[in-house]
Amino acid sequence: MRTLSLLIVCVFLLPVFGQEKGANAFPPYPQAGGVSAPFAGFIGDTLIVAGGCNFPDTPAADGGKKVFHATVYALDVRRLSDGWIPLPPLPAPIAYGAAVPTPEGLVCIGGQNAQGAQSDVYLLDTNGQVTPLPPLPASVDNGGASLCGQTLLVTGGNQPENGKGLYALDLSSPTNWKRLADYPGPQRIQPIVLSTPNALYLAGGYAFDAAQKKCTPSTDLLKYDVGTNRWSVLDTLIAERDGTPRCLAGGSGVMLSDGKMLLTGGVNHDIFRQAMEGKGPADYMKKPVAWYRFNDDLLTYHTGKRTWHVTYDVPGLARAGGILLEHDGYLYIICGEIKPGIRTPQITVLPL
Repeated sequence: MRTLSLLIVCVFLLPVFGQEKGANAFPPYPQAGGVSAPFAGFIGDTLIVAGGCNFPDTPAADGGKKVFHATVYALDVRRLSDGWIPLPPLPAPIAYGAAVPTPEGLVCIGGQNAQGAQSDVYLLDTNGQVTPLPPLPASVDNGGASLCGQTLLVTGGNQPENGKGLYALDLSSPTNWKRLADYPGPQRIQPIVLSTPNALYLAGGYAFDAAQKKCTPSTDLLKYDVGTNRWSVLDTLIAERDGTPRCLAGGSGVMLSDGKMLLTGGVNHDIFRQAMEGKGPADYMKKPVAWYRFNDDLLTYHTGKRTWHVTYDVPGLARAGGILLEHDGYLYIICGEIKPGIRTPQITVLPL
């Protein structure tokens, strides 16, 4: 059996993560109340955020209706004083899709709205111009996507018939999607999907059997080898400090150029599983924010050395449905939930 080295750094906050840089100066997202699960990414120095959902009228805990948005805003992070610039709306309200930045714009993929799961794919540029791309062969919501070279890879999430498909589109000649090898194990809704030039990584997520009322959070990290079209189980997600397993469902991540992935956010394994199975307390939706124990640790995984590093209790990272981005030496986490049904417009900015 191969022995894996494990590095756990038990610190509360490293100095580099001590404060949110410019927390008072960075303008909150202008959609009232914030959103969860938007499209988001950097095109050059321009941060684009589009779509997402929230409960603008009545809180979810009081039976409020979820509203999906088509709004698009852009922010030049070199010129924060200019504020958020509204752009033309998306073709339709949408949330729970995946977004991948390219030099030409943000590729927006799938998602869900009031009409159900979607398969549309399009390029959104910094002027708000939308260029259609070939739609997915099947609808995908609450999945993830990443680029391997010029190949766009999409997997995870809700797919028809509980599918576990991996879909590929060559962006240098975007004509047809190709279905590659399905990932192994249970379905993975709301996973984190990242890539290096030759591999795709699928972290966490969950499966839910509505008939059996059984929730299965995934606590491992899968690797897809582009050259062989094969999946393997690479590692187990490092447990929380108290030993609770991690599933990172609803979390987000980025891949750095040195092959290290950063993972954060998402729900607590045990609290989320019990709620999904109908075993949570009667006042589950009305607990204080801290009770839900959303993940505020920053996990670093070295894909080559297969080692973990944990920075615990980072302010502003405990989000589900927030989007983690990296740009010019800083991490940004965009909006998201701070507890079930409650979004935030705040954007956390931290130096790497």
